[in-house]
Amino acid sequence: MDWLFPKIMKINRPSPLQELAECLPLGAGPQLVVIEDLTGAGKTEAALVLAQRLINRGLADGFYMGLPTMATANAMFKRIHEMYQRLFAEGETPSLVLAHSHRELSKLFRELHGNAASPLGVGVDEEDGALTGQTWLSDNRKKALLASVGVGTIDQALMAVLPAKHQSLRLLGLSKSVLIVDEVHACDTYMHRILRALLQFQAALGGSVVLLSATLPKTTRKELVESFCDGLKQESPILEKRDYPLLTHIGGAEESEMPFAPRRDSPRTVQVRFLTQPEEVVDIIKETAASGRCACWIRNTVQDAIDGMNLLRAAGLSQVDLFHARFAMGDRLNTEDRVLARFGEESGQQDRAGRVVVATQVVEQSLDLDFDVMVTDLAPVDLIIQRGGRLCRHARDPNGNRVQGPDRRGTSCLWVLAPVFTPSPPREWFKTFLHGAAAVYPNHGRLWLTVKLLSERGKIELPEDARFLIEGVYGEEAAATIPETLAGIQAECQGRRMAQATMAEQNKLKLNEGYERTWQNWLDDRITPTRLGEDNVTLRLAQWDGGVPVPWIKADENAWALSEVSVRWSVLRSVCLSAEERKAVEDAQAGMSDQARWCIVVPLRSSSEGRWFAEVRNANEDTLMLGYDPETGLTFDRPVGEE
Repeated sequence: MDWLFPKIMKINRPSPLQELAECLPLGAGPQLVVIEDLTGAGKTEAALVLAQRLINRGLADGFYMGLPTMATANAMFKRIHEMYQRLFAEGETPSLVLAHSHRELSKLFRELHGNAASPLGVGVDEEDGALTGQTWLSDNRKKALLASVGVGTIDQALMAVLPAKHQSLRLLGLSKSVLIVDEVHACDTYMHRILRALLQFQAALGGSVVLLSATLPKTTRKELVESFCDGLKQESPILEKRDYPLLTHIGGAEESEMPFAPRRDSPRTVQVRFLTQPEEVVDIIKETAASGRCACWIRNTVQDAIDGMNLLRAAGLSQVDLFHARFAMGDRLNTEDRVLARFGEESGQQDRAGRVVVATQVVEQSLDLDFDVMVTDLAPVDLIIQRGGRLCRHARDPNGNRVQGPDRRGTSCLWVLAPVFTPSPPREWFKTFLHGAAAVYPNHGRLWLTVKLLSERGKIELPEDARFLIEGVYGEEAAATIPETLAGIQAECQGRRMAQATMAEQNKLKLNEGYERTWQNWLDDRITPTRLGEDNVTLRLAQWDGGVPVPWIKADENAWALSEVSVRWSVLRSVCLSAEERKAVEDAQAGMSDQARWCIVVPLRSSSEGRWFAEVRNANEDTLMLGYDPETGLTFDRPVGEE
């Protein structure tokens, strides 16, 4: 820890987890380490210590860290860039690559790789062998996993075990690296099955894995361990311990389950209070802002987030940021940077005072944000815990300035907007309360269990309550306590999970079957399904300029990529254009490096009110008005006069 993280160790001692990572008895072959500890407990640093020790033993050449989103990958890339050279001997020139579909938009990536990050792919001086190698690795996502150090989305790793072109190149790179997967609990049933296949391949090819989670159900941990052991062709150990925090080690020299003490400053108690009306949320956030503190309201859908922002602004709050995924990429990156600056670890009173962010799930994973007050719409208990990890995350004084020692902001409280708890809820208990979110979190039985447990306790004590709450919602015994009125929904969700599992079994490569010449379903990596859900389509937003569509984001390079935003395919199938306009769009597409083969170009017009809009058609051939605003993002409405 002292060598890899000198800045951190100047002000902190290694945590018990990090000390365990320094002295964990390693084996002589592939190893799996599963780390379960609280948000902000130093799991990333512990994983990097383990990676360095495995590299030193000759068991790996580097590592790849997979994260759940591009935003979290960008943030981690900055952290890794500051320390990765210390993993290697002096004089070595290890390569560092960012791997996701919009990495060329990362300012740091462009600074490191220059023209390699450009769609034009201009070459470099071939006399500089190190730079040439780095450029070769960075000019294509397929080759990125061959780098000494890689940071990106988990999707880039999952494609190594899917029928995607050049998957074997990805698999080769991973097998020589330590695969680190952060927020492993965030995988749905489909991704979990694909990840299990990846663990099996990784073990069979001699690669090691470190999995990180704050909220991992016991059954999920057991399945991940079994898959790795399958790859080793050895029997999986019986996992019995329910301690938390916990480190599980396969392939080591000692016992597989190792409890350890929590970080000295990580035990905390968060009071939980329930709200039943959005107006109550507005009152709490108004009071927070008036007192010079900052607040966050996490909502479950983009539309709910927009509605929440409108409620706050209608109540007179002006310093409100909206943060969700339905922004043009350039506007989203600007918002992300602004939110990290105002609410990140290094923010102070001037950054935070009176400010509010209304966000979707984009803030709940891996982003190092710290709010004085938090409200969240009801979500499953593991996500509630994750969101609570952004509440009073770093020690501060009452004014919001960083301090040494314990936090001085008083008892923290997590407010949860949820329907009133009842022992016998109607089937529509959650759907009538938050209609849009009912589809996002369709297992309403788990939501009911979440409200039940949190209502009974009135608080979350961590780490003591972590295992109890997770198993109390996701455990097999917990499912039997769900009311009969919600049992039907529970059964429907179980059916969907089984369908996802079946789809994963069909899609994933089978370790023991090998390749077959008869396979016809090998796909381009841009359309290989690493995640299930309704198909999305990428829009490239444009403006009309003298009859020519030009990128929405004005930039010297990557302008079209910065103008992209993703939406559900059913929402937008085509754009309403005249024959002349369609010809202009086709000419613009011909000048793009990829001819927009995987995108729909959407030229926007400006109304007399200054609103940008376009007429589009959805999957049912209904006409919708697509609107875009840099502050609120993409919206869809029926044309005026229509039902």
